[in-house]
Amino acid sequence: MKESTRTHLFGVFMLAGRPLTAAQVVRLVAPLGVSATNAKSHLTRLVAEGALERRGPVRARLYAPSRNQSELVAGIRSRLEERTSETWDGTWLALTLRLPPERRPRERLTASLWFDGFRPWAPGTFLRPAWPERWALDRARHYLAHAPGFSMRGSFVESLNLRRVAALYELAALDRQARALAGRIGRDEALHATGERAFAARLEIGGLVARLAGHDPRLPPELWGRRRGMRDLVRAYDRFEARLAPRARGYLEEVVAARDQAG
Repeated sequence: MKESTRTHLFGVFMLAGRPLTAAQVVRLVAPLGVSATNAKSHLTRLVAEGALERRGPVRARLYAPSRNQSELVAGIRSRLEERTSETWDGTWLALTLRLPPERRPRERLTASLWFDGFRPWAPGTFLRPAWPERWALDRARHYLAHAPGFSMRGSFVESLNLRRVAALYELAALDRQARALAGRIGRDEALHATGERAFAARLEIGGLVARLAGHDPRLPPELWGRRRGMRDLVRAYDRFEARLAPRARGYLEEVVAARDQAG
């Protein structure tokens, strides 16, 4: 399955903010060159994987992100909307878990930990800064509720090696990609588009931003240092959304209203 097509499909649901029929999804991804056959095939696969939920009678089935995917979407949105000024106290969380022996549950758990910025340090042991404090502690408790283990919070005995942290989180590469994408957004010719083209541009740029934001480990500013790529990206995307979203929303509402009127 092509990642771009999958991203476009989830982007449609993120922008719509409501369940959609297959026909609506097909029409909304069409401006990006996704065929009806391809879109329907992906919908079927995503339901089989548990990424989407499907309900309703055959001729009026509605699709929506599953609970797990909805949590992922919420996590990405929080990264794009976060404006916290909370000060980091320098403490870290060490989370030691007994990982599931089955491959799929183990991969799902480690992928979720990675998304939440917990990086593997030793077999079954993951680290991340205790920041933002309430969120980080809640996530640690979440994992302990789903797998046997324990968590501790504290500071390193030795001085924190910022280069080692940067390498652990691959901050240089993430910063470089974020700066490049922020620059692309600022030069995008679609900023003046309307209707279908505006929606397609919003979907494409939103997918790229969401994919990169999904790699943001939510670290305190002290660990980013002078790397401002992610902050620049969020600001560029904010400006992009402010200009394009109202124009794109009309096309989305037109597609959704067409189905509602037909029903």
